[in-house]
Amino acid sequence: MNKKQEPKVGLVSDLVRQYLRTTDFRIERERSGVSTYVYRINANDEVFYLRILPEQDMSFAPEVYVHQLLRKKGVQVPEVLHFEPVHEELGLSVMLVREIPGAHAGRVTSQESYERVMLDAGSQIALVHGIPVEGFGWIRRGREEDKSVLRGENRSADEQLLEFLEDDVQFLSEKLINKEEASIIRRIMERGLPLMSRYEPRLVHGDFDDSHIFQDNGTYTGIIDFGEIQGSSPLYDLGHFKLHDGQRYKGFPALVEGYQSVVPLTAWDQLEIDLWAVWIGVRRLGIVARRSPDADYVHQLLNRVREVFGVVSRQL
Repeated sequence: MNKKQEPKVGLVSDLVRQYLRTTDFRIERERSGVSTYVYRINANDEVFYLRILPEQDMSFAPEVYVHQLLRKKGVQVPEVLHFEPVHEELGLSVMLVREIPGAHAGRVTSQESYERVMLDAGSQIALVHGIPVEGFGWIRRGREEDKSVLRGENRSADEQLLEFLEDDVQFLSEKLINKEEASIIRRIMERGLPLMSRYEPRLVHGDFDDSHIFQDNGTYTGIIDFGEIQGSSPLYDLGHFKLHDGQRYKGFPALVEGYQSVVPLTAWDQLEIDLWAVWIGVRRLGIVARRSPDADYVHQLLNRVREVFGVVSRQL
């Protein structure tokens, strides 16, 4: 992909003046964004986020479409105020959204408040999973794509599930886990793949944990950051959340309770959630451990993967 350098602040400020029709604002670069240039804007006692895709051949159109669909379903996601498939001067796709109020769920002050937020988040992510997708894997974002159809990069679930699995397990067996653990992972994945391929592809958030669930004084306010949307089993997001649960508070049981108020889950579904937690953990470790990242995060993630595959191995 042809990736352009980060736009200069002066040019970004010109965009903000044009979109918000005001010169009275403050703008700062958000460094938390990795795949997107993100700017936080304070104007008229409100907060907005301007997002710019670095790749010249990519568009925010599918993400904007997802926001529109979800808001119609009653899912509390950021309102898109402005979108340009290709900004003439930048040559890049641009999206301006209104802030979801509050802070991420991990900043609540008690376990009780956290569980209340997770109940609402569970019912909302179940609505997200009601949106069908054509194909599996990352949602295609090319400018030539049909803007009213969500398409994954892979034709089948097996393509998504097997693309990196053996390479990741082999790498981990050389760097982080022993041969017996690698053998267990291979066995449960082989036996679990049919279970993980049961469902038709649905829209998933792709990075669903409590850092993307927002609350204000213990009241759920919405879900943010749909930059990693995919087509997958609807249980993918629950597996992702379970893998990362407990970094601040324990919220998975409350999340599932909220989810089941919209979509009942069977015992097979519960097992599939664990399988996704293992698969996502192996894929994430295969990525971050190769990049020499924060050793604490790798250690934490590895412990969670071991914990979950230990449970799954006794069921398969």
